[in-house]
Amino acid sequence: MSEATQEIEWQFSALDTRPVARWLESGALPGISVEPAGTATLDDTYFDTPDWRIHRARYTCRLRRKDGTAELTLKAMAEAEGGIRSRREITAALTGPEADPLAAPGRAGDALRAVCGRQPLQPLFRLVTTRTTYHVADGEGPLAEVALDETAIPLEGEEPARLTRVEVEVAPGALDRVRPFVDAMVAACSLGPATTAKFEAALVATGLRPPPAPDFGPEAVDPSMTAGQVAYAVLRKQFRVFLANEPGTRLGEDIEALHDMRVATRRLRAAMAAFRPYLSPRLLAFRDQFGWVARALGEVRDLDVQLERMEEWRAGFPPERAHTLDAIEALLQRRRDAARRRMLQALDSRRYERLCDRFAAALCAGPPRSFAPGRVPILAVAPDLVERRYRTVRRLGDRIKKSSPPDAYHLLRIEAKKLRYALEFVGNGIYGRPALDFSARVTALQDVLGLHQDAYVAIEMLEELAESAGRRLEPATLMAMGILAERYRQSAAELRARFPAVYKGITGPEWKRLLKLMEAQRPVPAPAAASPKAAPARRGDRS
Repeated sequence: MSEATQEIEWQFSALDTRPVARWLESGALPGISVEPAGTATLDDTYFDTPDWRIHRARYTCRLRRKDGTAELTLKAMAEAEGGIRSRREITAALTGPEADPLAAPGRAGDALRAVCGRQPLQPLFRLVTTRTTYHVADGEGPLAEVALDETAIPLEGEEPARLTRVEVEVAPGALDRVRPFVDAMVAACSLGPATTAKFEAALVATGLRPPPAPDFGPEAVDPSMTAGQVAYAVLRKQFRVFLANEPGTRLGEDIEALHDMRVATRRLRAAMAAFRPYLSPRLLAFRDQFGWVARALGEVRDLDVQLERMEEWRAGFPPERAHTLDAIEALLQRRRDAARRRMLQALDSRRYERLCDRFAAALCAGPPRSFAPGRVPILAVAPDLVERRYRTVRRLGDRIKKSSPPDAYHLLRIEAKKLRYALEFVGNGIYGRPALDFSARVTALQDVLGLHQDAYVAIEMLEELAESAGRRLEPATLMAMGILAERYRQSAAELRARFPAVYKGITGPEWKRLLKLMEAQRPVPAPAAASPKAAPARRGDRS
């Protein structure tokens, strides 16, 4: 059996748990019952891959042995807020104490195998805890489980490091009811919040350190740099973000990791396209390879978006008809599961491994000195890089009408995204706030166009589902799909009505001021010694 839950608990440090036990057993609080639940020994081994992939996904992997049984737990890492940690955990019972964690059944096993990929799982350290447990309840039902823990961290050739903790795991729905009890226990027993989780304390005690984030070279940009140097700085930053989100994408418990990895992939490809004239053919060859990764990620992400909408869709139907959408959700989930399997196959492939290794090596090497186009000053080419994309957006946007086909809006969205990325690439560290402020205007336009595209994607998806699976769906479900499609058409019409206002935001004087700023910083080319002709005027000097 495998299940996922949200653990909510307080963790306190204590010099000695015996005063806490005496207070719990004293019946000091009227209306609160405290029942001893026994003492047990917990033998915990924590695991990770050689590259600390689970830790980089912001999870821990624990194998707990207790009374001849074994349980695997994947637990999210979370900072305490107000003394409380709220963490997602996925557990699975194993066949025995010597079972391989990678053989775990259900959701926990699937997640662990996905995040590890072809990497082996290896032990980090052990924690041996003597735990005394109390069940706390009031007149309305269970409040919490209080655990008094005496933990030893075995160290090679040394005395074990020791921790003494009091943990209060809150019963579902009982957070507000249990607070007075916790406050009274803290005051009576002089408890203080634990500043680190047991996993973090064990890292310190054993001297283990997760590896730092990879360093591919400088990521900061400034106006003195060449176009090649700026391009490499942008690519390094986005590749770092790409890799940082891979473990969470593999694990699959937080869809935002997949979203961020996909966005980083898009930015990598957009940067290679924007700086194409200033990058060597060897580096540009990586763009198609990242396109292959983007397709694998995008297929899953698009289905995540649709599944996220299920709650919204159900809210739009009377309660007695909301169940008609269950069949749609099941179809989408099956497609998502299949797409995720394909994505993991791509991430586990030798092709992906070679791509990451070779791209990392190229970024570390930096712009080749022998490639002359990359040595041009960024201030000399950035105005053209941005203006070219701006003019494309204006050419497409000026043609848009309410009656324009969806593809016209979608094409404008794609070009607006390229403009936004270009502004961000040269805004941070080069043109600063004016470029970033104009980028925000482009983002507002892109948001409307994105929602418009999402509406038509949903319509197409619903129509495709009705056609491909219609015979297996109930008439009530098909009718619900038609209602949803019509709602999306209405939403698209409302977004088209909003388009002129957000489009106007990029057609005003703000663009001219930004262009003037960029042109003012463009270096004046030195006149050729053998030529009597004057140097051409800069764009900003033309009348």
